[in-house]
Amino acid sequence: MKTRLILALIFLSLSTLFSIDKPLDESLVTGDNNLSKDTLCHKYSFSVGDTLEYKIKSGDSIVVNWDSPLSKERFERIRIVCESIDKKTGHFFLSHEYTDYIGYESKPLYNKSERDRHDWLNKKVIIEIDSLGNRYSYEYKDTTTSGSTAGGPFQGLLLQPLGKKCTSKGETWLTQNDTSFVAENGFQTPMIIRTDLFENKGEIDTLNHKSTRIDITFTGNSEVFVESNEALFYMTAIINGHSENYVSNELKIPIWAYFTQEQNFTINLGKGKKTKGFHFSYSIFELDRYVKAKK
Repeated sequence: MKTRLILALIFLSLSTLFSIDKPLDESLVTGDNNLSKDTLCHKYSFSVGDTLEYKIKSGDSIVVNWDSPLSKERFERIRIVCESIDKKTGHFFLSHEYTDYIGYESKPLYNKSERDRHDWLNKKVIIEIDSLGNRYSYEYKDTTTSGSTAGGPFQGLLLQPLGKKCTSKGETWLTQNDTSFVAENGFQTPMIIRTDLFENKGEIDTLNHKSTRIDITFTGNSEVFVESNEALFYMTAIINGHSENYVSNELKIPIWAYFTQEQNFTINLGKGKKTKGFHFSYSIFELDRYVKAKK
């Protein structure tokens, strides 16, 4: 896995260098090039009132200042509801909320501990996306306290970008994203800039849904500034990772996803004080309940 990821990231970096000063092929953005018989079209689509609930299984290994690693197992649920759709742009306004959590933490020479609460539980956020997962705006329903997900401010996301609307099996493409604000991961708002290498893996039967699998290998930078009565710090990270995303061809919603990531992070505490470390994580998202809005 590590070898595959390293080779993909090297290719991604070289592709970025060789693309400088070349004219943009607009079909790469719109996906409107001629469709062949093995072309699959993949996008997100929601109706107002649609409710999706996912169960998530995650694992973390965190090393700070070369101390012994902290290991975590996390079991969570999230609820996503389509609150509204912009009639002019077609953008979806989705509420995102962690509704359940149980986690186990362990460290060498310490007893394993169990937690059933974290700062970001039952915090609702509205995010605006288009059919390809591009992000536009966000709104917090509660800004009284700072906090982030149990996996940290740069935790893996369920709603990944899709890059293009229609592609053929085996086709690859590259995108460089502007700054994305991942408000569903915490307040204050984490920011991520990624370069993504996509690959269409074809149609696959997943949890009784015919789905298109889109793989993404990515590299980038992230940052968040946290200011509250309890803490004041600035966190940055270099991130590298891979995700496998299964989107239903009929329902146009995520059915299953796997996300793995490595973070090389620095926390600036002010007055020249810094903490450095590594955070290795994975998450598995599985659609557990889907309620289609009544027309």
